[in-house]
Amino acid sequence: MLRKLVPVLLAAHLICSAAPPEVEQQARALQTVLRQADDAYFNQHQPVMTDAAYDALRTQYDRLLADYPELSAGNPVGAPVAESSRVAHAAPVLSLEKVYSDNDLTRFLRKTGTNLLYCVEPKLDGLTVVLRYRNGLLVQALTRGDGKTGADVTSAVLASGAVPAALTGAPAKLDVRGEAHLPLSAFEALNRRRAENGQEPLKSPRNIASGTLMLTDCAEIARRGLEFQAFDLLAADPMPATHTEALALLKKNGLPVIESVTVPAVDVLATVENMNRRRAEFPFVTDGVVIKVNDLAVRNRLGATSHHPRSAIARKYEETPVQTRLLAVDWSRGASGKLTPVAHFEPVEIQGALVQRASLYSLEHLRAMDLKIGDWMNVIRSGGTVPEITGICPERRTGRETAIPDPVE
Repeated sequence: MLRKLVPVLLAAHLICSAAPPEVEQQARALQTVLRQADDAYFNQHQPVMTDAAYDALRTQYDRLLADYPELSAGNPVGAPVAESSRVAHAAPVLSLEKVYSDNDLTRFLRKTGTNLLYCVEPKLDGLTVVLRYRNGLLVQALTRGDGKTGADVTSAVLASGAVPAALTGAPAKLDVRGEAHLPLSAFEALNRRRAENGQEPLKSPRNIASGTLMLTDCAEIARRGLEFQAFDLLAADPMPATHTEALALLKKNGLPVIESVTVPAVDVLATVENMNRRRAEFPFVTDGVVIKVNDLAVRNRLGATSHHPRSAIARKYEETPVQTRLLAVDWSRGASGKLTPVAHFEPVEIQGALVQRASLYSLEHLRAMDLKIGDWMNVIRSGGTVPEITGICPERRTGRETAIPDPVE
């Protein structure tokens, strides 16, 4: 996906009175919907919105924080892990800062250093896993969780066969970060098997990868065809000097590693564009390109924020939204009884298809976007298929827009 996202949990906190009431109201709605989205993505492994929709809401919230800093009381990464399976990470497992333009990527290169070498890699759309090897043996595998603690999925990772249970010639301590993912061929094979058994096809390789590591049936885990690609060496004795050398070490020890191209800063944009053009050739789903400083000493010097390292960034490719006007909102009740708002808007053609409605996640989602009847808003077809509202166009408001009432239960 994306979500291949880097998704963020908004910690519950008090809203100070300095912000106007309407700002407080929207901030609370944004906190609620983003918290629910984080939990669905990290813990339930069933994303409720695309990266584009999540990022739009997150950007909206960040703007509120910029104008009213008192609204913020910390933004830890991810979502809390269930207490029963919680294991502490040796070091914080952070997300990546994302950019959607070459200009922003160029600013990143200038800030980190145009005299450096950079590694350019596909951004896999799967589940981040940290592996701990001791004396060559895999002793623990953890999900990212909230960045401080993760779920122990050691048994599932071993059952999957995605990584070696034992390494030859490895350092006594080896901590590795990588992505567990389902190759497209395995995804298609799984859906063929489900069709033969009269089951509905699954829609997302990313969701399947996440869900597979939560299974307890080792035989089913093994059948799924899960794969792993290492993209960072977190700890070893001794540590190599560069990321390029680190990946070579992991590959030599028998671990599958991400494709990585090392280039000077002047060649980064062209390398990113070339890798993006090759997306259709990859046997797995990608949701962008990662660019990271090659020199590990420079990485350490650059440090990190509470959310992301300053030495790496993800170049994402944003779908171009089309503007249309909201006409009405009605409510659809699912089998579970949950009410879902459905937005109806003036018909608009997107990528050759005429679309005129889109589902939102919840009442909180609707309130977080500050939607009103008559609003002009941005709409995309997520993944080329699903209509999705990514935000309103406040500059086009006339004052004649009307509030959307709460649903009648």
